[in-house]
Amino acid sequence: MTKTLRKFSGRLLLVGCGNMAGAMLDRWLAAGLDPAAVAIADPFATPREGVPHFASLAAWKDAGGAADWIMLGMKPQQLGEVADDLAPVLSADVHLLSILAGVSLADLAQRFPEARAQVRILPNLAARIGAGVSAVASHGDSDASAIDALLKPLGTVVTLADDSTMDLVTAFTGSGPAFVFRLIESYAAAGERLGLSADDALKLAIATFGGSTALLADSAEKPGTLIAQVASKGGTTQAGLDVLDSDGQLAALFTNVLRAARDRGRELADLARGQG
Repeated sequence: MTKTLRKFSGRLLLVGCGNMAGAMLDRWLAAGLDPAAVAIADPFATPREGVPHFASLAAWKDAGGAADWIMLGMKPQQLGEVADDLAPVLSADVHLLSILAGVSLADLAQRFPEARAQVRILPNLAARIGAGVSAVASHGDSDASAIDALLKPLGTVVTLADDSTMDLVTAFTGSGPAFVFRLIESYAAAGERLGLSADDALKLAIATFGGSTALLADSAEKPGTLIAQVASKGGTTQAGLDVLDSDGQLAALFTNVLRAARDRGRELADLARGQG
């Protein structure tokens, strides 16, 4: 069923509209968001037809801009640059949304106490096609139903009791698509090294990963159960699994990958606080 924004209303301002915020905006527009109800404050963002576009937050204010929802979509380390311009436009009627990696609810509440609520959202790039994952946690008097209505067109929404695990979620689902793309790229490269053409290897890799994840999502079974349905003792699949499972190296690799991404999120938080 197509998810629309019929249950969401209000004026939305995006302060920064890079790859992630842009993916969210494109999906919202496709889901029925009125372009006139949203504005972009970002000198480098790609213009969207019908969406008012300003080079800065100050230019938006000078043009008489008003918003019920303001989303921070720039780099975390730019928070200090926009804080002074942003604070005067916040009020008890405005929800402040943030997709800034590493910037906690406590950080937002300290910098912008005037807002009705501070809402931390961790989406991922698949939001562009409505197949993303958005983890959300909030502080203050947030309108949970409106936030849910805004995020549902992006894909799966997971509401967290607080944002204590958000740095890990940032690594796990926010950075996750890049890790999956790298796996597919590497899988295709391995096929090419063993004799497939580059085009065939990539096409087969995409179809294999896509079909496998779709089957898993549609099944009530655990991954291990489906693995057993593919692999047979002494067969070709088991021979490959023996390499993947050797000495727990694969699990250790992903643990290190996630740890590195999580820890970098914490470093970015320190930079946003001016401690880096």
